[in-house]
Amino acid sequence: MDQRQAKLRVCASCEFVFENHDSCPMCGFAHYGARSVYGDKCYKYKKTRQPGIDKKVLSYLDELQKQIAKKCIR
Repeated sequence: MDQRQAKLRVCASCEFVFENHDSCPMCGFAHYGARSVYGDKCYKYKKTRQPGIDKKVLSYLDELQKQIAKKCIR
């Protein structure tokens, strides 16, 4: 199947997995065919949203570490 026709999609920015061909419902960014990105795990990720959650957690962790570093320097 052509990636452009895939029903299950993944956002290129926030990695949210969704089922329509519109822009990402979370951030409005472009998207790819989820199976071409994650393989068969994309069906599990549709339920768990794990890649998107992991990306948000790492982003927040990085922000907290920067704040801690600023406090420790003073």
